[in-house]
Amino acid sequence: MLAAVVAVIVVVAPTTACSGRKKPAPPAAQVSAQVKAGAATTLSVADVQVVLPDGAAKDGVVAKLAVGGEAPAAPDGMTVAGPAVAVDLPGGLTQPATVTFQAPAAVKDGTLTPVVVWQDAAGDWRWVPTTYTAGESGISATVDHFSGGFLGGLDIKKWIKDRGEDFKNYITGRSGVAQPRCGDEKAARPAGVEVTSDGGDRVKWCFGVDNGRRVVRIANNSRTFMQIAYPSAWKVVDGQSHGFSTDSAARALGMLAVTPKGTASRIVDGGDTLTLEVPENSTGRVTAEMSILAWAISAIVFGIQVYYAVVKAASDTLAKAAKGTIDRLFLLLGGTANAEPIDGLIECTKAVSDLTEMNETNALDVTKAVWGCLPGIMKAQLKDVKVFAAGVLLNMVGTAVGLILTGINLLVTGLRELWDQFAGFGGKSDPVYDVVIRLKAATVADADLRANNCPGCRVKGQFAFLHPTWGVVTLVVALSPTGGAGGYGSSDLIAFDAQRKVVWRKDYDRQWESVAFADPGMDATGNVFINFNPGRLNGVIILRPVAGGLKDFATLPDAESGYQERFYSARLVMDTAKGTYTVRSELNDCEPSCAEGTIHTTTYRYNGTDYVKQ
Repeated sequence: MLAAVVAVIVVVAPTTACSGRKKPAPPAAQVSAQVKAGAATTLSVADVQVVLPDGAAKDGVVAKLAVGGEAPAAPDGMTVAGPAVAVDLPGGLTQPATVTFQAPAAVKDGTLTPVVVWQDAAGDWRWVPTTYTAGESGISATVDHFSGGFLGGLDIKKWIKDRGEDFKNYITGRSGVAQPRCGDEKAARPAGVEVTSDGGDRVKWCFGVDNGRRVVRIANNSRTFMQIAYPSAWKVVDGQSHGFSTDSAARALGMLAVTPKGTASRIVDGGDTLTLEVPENSTGRVTAEMSILAWAISAIVFGIQVYYAVVKAASDTLAKAAKGTIDRLFLLLGGTANAEPIDGLIECTKAVSDLTEMNETNALDVTKAVWGCLPGIMKAQLKDVKVFAAGVLLNMVGTAVGLILTGINLLVTGLRELWDQFAGFGGKSDPVYDVVIRLKAATVADADLRANNCPGCRVKGQFAFLHPTWGVVTLVVALSPTGGAGGYGSSDLIAFDAQRKVVWRKDYDRQWESVAFADPGMDATGNVFINFNPGRLNGVIILRPVAGGLKDFATLPDAESGYQERFYSARLVMDTAKGTYTVRSELNDCEPSCAEGTIHTTTYRYNGTDYVKQ
């Protein structure tokens, strides 16, 4: 039985002899066929075939196929590999139809990966499920409605080359971030304060007094993310971007966060600026580096951008949905409450979750891991988007993205000059960029103690700060087994100015078991903290630089016993969000005995004047 009555017409486009005008389009070949119930309808002309299965259209309607005419404008990243096609069917399709193209030479030799591109109801281009087996002559696609389309192709090698260049620029390039400003920079550098940094332009910074606050601004002039660490007593304040807490980002990815004790850190995007408030009298070190965690986030974001470029060529609807993935990722990395989980993200990094050292081998391992599972992660994010044959379409996109990312990873493997960018982050062979705020303070030795009537004293710790009266001061904690009036040794707190002159001291005729400055020794309040153990339990001493001396909040030990009542049997707890210590008192009432006693816990917080119960 004949499926349809077919008529073939060749329409010749008009020509013109006027020079300088657009060359006329080649003639379009047309064919029509009447749909007959009980059989499939086939239209074939100019090496293009359209097949409507039985029941796909109303009986008796006439379907028309036109091949040729003006070449379509392909979506970005696509190549037009075959002629333009237009199909008209009154009443439309009730079930999918098949369009088959002849495979051109560029497909047969592997230069292009074939994809049939079709117009949706809004007139936008989108991919449709395409089937091609190497060595065969036909390329088939399934369409859910008739409009226009063409045989397109993806040049995967060109995608790898172009995106590989993008990736190299991503690693080596600069964001062009503006030099930050910090108000009155001279006011932040009184006598005795100096600020130094490494060379190079990956980081731009400033230090000054802005709106009455001492601030450091660190700008990431790279295009990748970087990890910035700073003293935990410093607070993140206003700025172009706060970045992500390293801890929350590590939890989101299931990776390790490496932050030295006494410091906090954040992951900051390329082109963004982190602003830190530096407590009065405080000093410290800010570091910027390409950590493994920062690199993993950079690789994920770059991979999503590659995916977006491919999916945009495939479908505007899918592209719009994919665009929100980076926003969801950032919410997740930032530890935002109720942030939507990204399925498969932690499983993706599991194989590299214990890596901590940033080097070429580890960086490539991380890149390979996250890029290997990124197509699957993105598919899970887009599975509910309503487009025709979404699952097949996402598989096509995922396959292309997988090939591209694998190719880029192979392309950059072994490019020593690329990875040397990270090895010399701070200049030359230094992988860490440093900005250091320090005091030109005296370094006190045991001999200085002996010269100031502290026989047998040994320095157990020293901490420098800026005093409103004495200038730069070095506070020393010292112990002596031979000093003291009663033969029990001595414990001493001695403050020296920059000329090593003693400006303040407290001496105790008993050697404590241990004494050390807290880490950090000063919090955001500007108070100085010392842990000491006179014999059994830890005690906390708190000193605040004030005009003419040091305020002690009644925390200094008793002169006779070497103990103190207020914060004995206590410990310091850092509030990382505020950069301040609270004092946690844990006193045993020893009722009926100390072994059977109850521990009474009280937390004290500084209110600007004193430490009060919470």
